[in-house]
Amino acid sequence: MSMATTMLVIKPLFSPLIHHQSSRTARLHHHTIPTPLRRVPTHLPTSLASAAAAAAPPSAAESLVDDFDPELPIEEALTPPSSWYTDPSFLDLELDRIFYRGWQAVGCTDQVKSPQAFFTGRLGSVEFVVCRDDNGKIHAFHNVCRHHASLLASGSGKKSCFVCPYHGWTYALNGALLRATRIKGIRNFDEFGLIPLKVATWGPFVLLNFEKDVSPNQEVESDIAAKEWTGSCVDILGNSCIDPSLTYLCRREYTLECNWKVFCDNYLDGGYHVPYAHKGLASGLKLDSYSTTVDQPTMPMILTDLE
Repeated sequence: MSMATTMLVIKPLFSPLIHHQSSRTARLHHHTIPTPLRRVPTHLPTSLASAAAAAAPPSAAESLVDDFDPELPIEEALTPPSSWYTDPSFLDLELDRIFYRGWQAVGCTDQVKSPQAFFTGRLGSVEFVVCRDDNGKIHAFHNVCRHHASLLASGSGKKSCFVCPYHGWTYALNGALLRATRIKGIRNFDEFGLIPLKVATWGPFVLLNFEKDVSPNQEVESDIAAKEWTGSCVDILGNSCIDPSLTYLCRREYTLECNWKVFCDNYLDGGYHVPYAHKGLASGLKLDSYSTTVDQPTMPMILTDLE
């Protein structure tokens, strides 16, 4: 059997980390100007979001979260305010508190099944690359050169090393800096390897964690990552929901021109919209047999009307 992965591309519009934007894509760019090659590269933080959050004063978005009462009975629940969907600072807060913390599924192990295989991606405004080195170990790094932050790789495939297309700096698949052009006499360049990301695998999934400082040789056991990722559902999912016969087929990306929560609201409204938006589908279902239940301590589902 085979499976295809679907990637929801989250576009953090208005984010200060985004230098270039277009209607269909957004990626991390650093605005730089040519400088002498003697310039010592700067240290990139392991988590760009954590560094930004640490330097920034408390935002107005945090007060929006404080107004939310998760203990409110579902019978008294209200629709989230529109600012949760439109305020740029609230999106920045969500990226830091939700997507840049904990484990995120970013791909499949079949994508890096053999040595020298790699794939790239972006979560929020953070570009990453996942690869398997010649010894069979999986690594993940920020997909930016340590010199002027140019993207190192794109798409997927096989590489014996990563070569920066801007100045030719070359990195091994374990992240070590192998070669930097025209730096004769410059010292202490051994420490400027790629910035690692915490990586783990569980079943067919490749998981990344964008928080905390990690050493290049730090490994995370699959069981630990799985429990942190799925919580109390780990046994149910591990025993019943992961088919070991599934193999990776392809990856398709869809850019949705909406706030990410609108997509989730639509998917999780318990079929509330199906009789009206999908009449063909509704004709083949017994909608009266469907029900929505709330199990504590799960937060109540809130039907969101943005009309």
